[in-house]
Amino acid sequence: MLLMQKITAVIIDDEISNIILLENYLNKYCPLVDLIGEANTISSAVTLINTKKPKLIFLDIMLDEGTGFDVLEEVTHKDSKVIFVSSHNEYAIKAFKYSAIDYVLKPIEIEDLILAVNKAYDDIDKEIYTNTVQLDMVNKSLEVKEPLNFIAIPSIDKIEFIKIEDIIYLQSDGRYTVFFLKDGKKIVASRNLGEYENIIDKNLFFRIHNSYIVNLKHVVSINKRDGVYCEMINRISLPIAKRRQDSLNRFLKIK
Repeated sequence: MLLMQKITAVIIDDEISNIILLENYLNKYCPLVDLIGEANTISSAVTLINTKKPKLIFLDIMLDEGTGFDVLEEVTHKDSKVIFVSSHNEYAIKAFKYSAIDYVLKPIEIEDLILAVNKAYDDIDKEIYTNTVQLDMVNKSLEVKEPLNFIAIPSIDKIEFIKIEDIIYLQSDGRYTVFFLKDGKKIVASRNLGEYENIIDKNLFFRIHNSYIVNLKHVVSINKRDGVYCEMINRISLPIAKRRQDSLNRFLKIK
């Protein structure tokens, strides 16, 4: 049996105690991570990343001199996967999810750290790295505190960026989710439907069935002739589960 190759990693945090704690966790619970350095200032972080060229960066958002985004803007080494280690609020976490950015909340939960590292390992193995579009989406969202109008959809071999308004509906496909778009395109995302239900705009999307979430802007009518269905703009009829009909009616102020 072949041994899995370790991934090189660095930790960027302005508090030494946080660096030591994360280092201990990684050494104990994430044997595939090879820590090759740490830094606690923006300038030393940039030098470390450009010199060591790690595949994985654990990065705090708020640093004494600025933010983790300042570090990423200055580095020339771009082939890295970034895991933000953040104590930010729920709004920021939603921005991470919309952008398919990996993160671990402080105080760190071991299971969350292991999951984030395993996901990063898989992405690095496929040469899928954190890109500037993802980072810009999160950074701008944090600055202006407005909902993102794009969503990043990670598939097996890439990340696609889709306008929220272009999504007609989402369909569950086991561990995956299929996005149906206005132009007729379908995108298979490597996340389940429940994850998207937790991050999409609840004022715009509604889960009508265990298998479907619809964009209410693209519902043409509700058909009650043979069961209850949502008629979508692409002429697809989607069933509304009985247990969700009353809540949909209340949401639409029908009752």
